[in-house]
Amino acid sequence: MKPLMSLILATGLLFSAPTLAIAKPTYNPTTNESIRILRDMIQIPSENNHEAQVAEYLQKVLKSHGIQATLIPYAPGRSNLIAEIHNGSGKTLAISGHLDVVDAGNHDEWTHPPFSAHIDDDGVMWGRGATDMKSGLAALVMAMIRLNETKNFTGTVRLIATVGEEIGELGANQLTTLGYMDDVDGLLIAEPSSVGIIHAHKGSLNYKVTAKGVAAHSSMPATGKNAIDALTQAMTAINDELQQKFNTADNAILGKGFSNVTLIKGGNQINSIPDYAEFEANARTVPEFDNQAVIAEIQRIINKLNSEQKLNLSLEVTADLPPVQAKASSPLIDAIIDTVKDQPSLGVSAQFDLMQSVLKQDLSAAKQRFGKTQIAPMAVSGTTDAAQFLRHRNDIDLAIYGPGIPMLNHKVDERVPLEQYLAFIDVYEQVISRYLTPSTASK
Repeated sequence: MKPLMSLILATGLLFSAPTLAIAKPTYNPTTNESIRILRDMIQIPSENNHEAQVAEYLQKVLKSHGIQATLIPYAPGRSNLIAEIHNGSGKTLAISGHLDVVDAGNHDEWTHPPFSAHIDDDGVMWGRGATDMKSGLAALVMAMIRLNETKNFTGTVRLIATVGEEIGELGANQLTTLGYMDDVDGLLIAEPSSVGIIHAHKGSLNYKVTAKGVAAHSSMPATGKNAIDALTQAMTAINDELQQKFNTADNAILGKGFSNVTLIKGGNQINSIPDYAEFEANARTVPEFDNQAVIAEIQRIINKLNSEQKLNLSLEVTADLPPVQAKASSPLIDAIIDTVKDQPSLGVSAQFDLMQSVLKQDLSAAKQRFGKTQIAPMAVSGTTDAAQFLRHRNDIDLAIYGPGIPMLNHKVDERVPLEQYLAFIDVYEQVISRYLTPSTASK
């Protein structure tokens, strides 16, 4: 508008200048298939379960575009989905997203109902899973549909949509065991990460320590054995020992690991000595002090306390997701960087500005702390399905890159800007083509 205004002033035509209005883009799910698919997916409440409904919906969408998809049952009401497209011989790229979402919590706290997929006047779609991660999965599906039509790739694209990512990466574990990653050269996961390409993340280990004692009246504690006292002793010893180990295990990419106690239970009446207590904790691990080493250390401490203090402690591992550290430089990451570098709207600064406009809060300090000006490889603490997909192989090109606003993951009023979602469909189409057919990527 500035050049136009300068021309108007210079020629003295201000009195006759027409009013120019910039129309907002419309995001109509009745005319835009990509938006309709995302809306339909969000409207299916696949909270920590019930993923089969989303898988069956995507199966129908893919079939309508000539792509056969297979449901891989995990449990009643829970199914993963596998679909493939081929164009000659070449590499195999797995593209993946999870079908489940976390609990929406109290629906009354949401600005718009969490499964309404409401689109506001700014072109933002609201709903549980909008960011984490149905927008990413839908974008992969749409890119796959386009590539099946254009055949602008060589090799195989394998869509892997999983159950139970939020509660242990259940589907990724099952499908890896069934062999769906055995012949894969690259893995693109569409988790929300628009300001960097994740190639490494810490492991996640959930564990429970229980203490058994002897119940007694609180007026006669000597006749019982307080399970809470035993648990407190164990918790202190485990925390201290783990912290010392983590402090000496510093990974050049992932940094140091850590552990946090997150749940404690014990006792059932104020005037009774408790005979049972437990705590649960989550550790974020690095290769230098990985899940198995942490488990062994906790068990060593428990064995020592049981032997020396005559306690009755036990350990249970409830989730075991190893750390991931793929190469920071790979043909897949290069394909993303090459695709995004000439698109200003997908640059780091523009993505921070977009998130700022959606959140209605100042993110300039976060942008400054982030430091990077161009899309680049990065490492994070949070785990993904890659922990299961790559557990037996370290030679797979990995890139975790997708639409969404990570600050809204698992929160009330989760939402995604539709302009970002639609842009990522184009990005995925180009990235897949570049990775599988690098010699023709510039054509």
